[in-house]
Amino acid sequence: MKKIIITALLAATCAISASASAEVISLDGSFGSNLTNKTYDAVFKSNLDGKYEMNSLSFSFSFLDNGGTFKTSDPKQTSYHAGNYKWSHSLDAYLRKVDIGQTITKTSKQETAQLSFGDLVLGSGVTTYTETSENGGTNTVRVYDGKDCFLFWCDYYKSDVKTKTTIVTQDYTGGFSITGTINDRDLINQLFNNGDLSLSLKVVGNLLLTGSNVILDYTKVEEPAEEPGEVPEPSSVLLAGAGLAAIGFLRRRRSAVQA
Repeated sequence: MKKIIITALLAATCAISASASAEVISLDGSFGSNLTNKTYDAVFKSNLDGKYEMNSLSFSFSFLDNGGTFKTSDPKQTSYHAGNYKWSHSLDAYLRKVDIGQTITKTSKQETAQLSFGDLVLGSGVTTYTETSENGGTNTVRVYDGKDCFLFWCDYYKSDVKTKTTIVTQDYTGGFSITGTINDRDLINQLFNNGDLSLSLKVVGNLLLTGSNVILDYTKVEEPAEEPGEVPEPSSVLLAGAGLAAIGFLRRRRSAVQA
């Protein structure tokens, strides 16, 4: 009968069909659901007994970006427009309007995960690059530009500087999965070392492990039943009985002669 072993690294419900049974493999060491910049190792211990043949080994691990730190750049000027100076009676000075556009960039690092069984790398995944832009606000200030004097008369120059900031966020986010199936029986037998299956997760960044399972599909090999011993045929039994009777008669006769 074919059986399916479902190994849950997280709390998960094992769905068992009517024609299959399930055995939970115990886990030595647990790395939880919050993963960050580390290699996590675990060992699955199988409780299989008797003889069995490996059919396939399937795996599925799901990850989600858990956020992270952003590196913020210094403001970078992207546009500049200055009008002409015009006399302002209220200020008793020359005034102009200046429009400045600037961009601040916030960048995060890409998160990755790599799954290995023993020395065999089975797959990897990365978060997806996204870029968003938003208005970072507008700030207006009046600045003194200087003066121009001739004899006892000076002309003063000022600017109303309006700065509009745009924030660009370059982020690696979203979820991804590492899935696959191994059908090479010899390779599966090599991965299962004395009934143990070593697992390694190498994580770069900040990730949530949202779901995981390992499914070992195998077929139980039934031991052949012992054949019953041969039953003597009736004729053989009669011959053996006659021989024993003859031996008993000769012993009694010998005893009578000696007496």
